[in-house]
Amino acid sequence: MALPHAAAAEVIAAGPLGAALASARSQTLVRDRGLQIFRLVLTSGQVLAPHKVRDRMVIQCLEGSFEFEAMGRRLLLRAGDLCHIPPEEDHAVRAIEACSALVTLFGLDTHEPPATGEQA
Repeated sequence: MALPHAAAAEVIAAGPLGAALASARSQTLVRDRGLQIFRLVLTSGQVLAPHKVRDRMVIQCLEGSFEFEAMGRRLLLRAGDLCHIPPEEDHAVRAIEACSALVTLFGLDTHEPPATGEQA
């Protein structure tokens, strides 16, 4: 069963999870035509292998810290930092410590399923 997503003009709690971070899971908060916002939760040392998404992306660290690798650069993001990349850009993430981030995808119709071989 799919979790409900927030409707337009609905308040979403998207701040740091604090003590709840240890038991939290990644979750999509908003999914609408041309827009997807999700909370990414990673445990210390967890790696998301290089991949790409078809939309423009903004990633903002809410708590903890992680390395974000894209466009030939390896960036360290800590609470409050954000970075953006263009569509179809390879990127990878490695948690330095347990962390959560707010990821926003926008541009194409993020509500449609990805093409064959493409990651959502």
